[in-house]
Amino acid sequence: MIELVDPRGAWEERPAQLSARVETPGGLRKIGFLSNEPENPTGPHFPGYTRVLSGVLRDRVGVEAFHLEIKPVLSRPAETAMLERFRGCDAVINGLAK
Repeated sequence: MIELVDPRGAWEERPAQLSARVETPGGLRKIGFLSNEPENPTGPHFPGYTRVLSGVLRDRVGVEAFHLEIKPVLSRPAETAMLERFRGCDAVINGLAK
């Protein structure tokens, strides 16, 4: 009999936890945007979308600052140093421009 063994140990299912919610949108001062891949010149453009969304959030909610990071490779997780740069953000929007 062949047994496959995961070198990371037994899989434990953990319930997902949601991030803390802001009680009122007026409490948001800095929002981060994390794009999962570099922009596509022939298709949707995440940095362009963030510019539009930034304007709406500034005008309607009063957000004062924004931070944008773009992962270099879609299939890899964001590096720790990149994630650390979001530490001062009240919220982070993560997505793709597809």
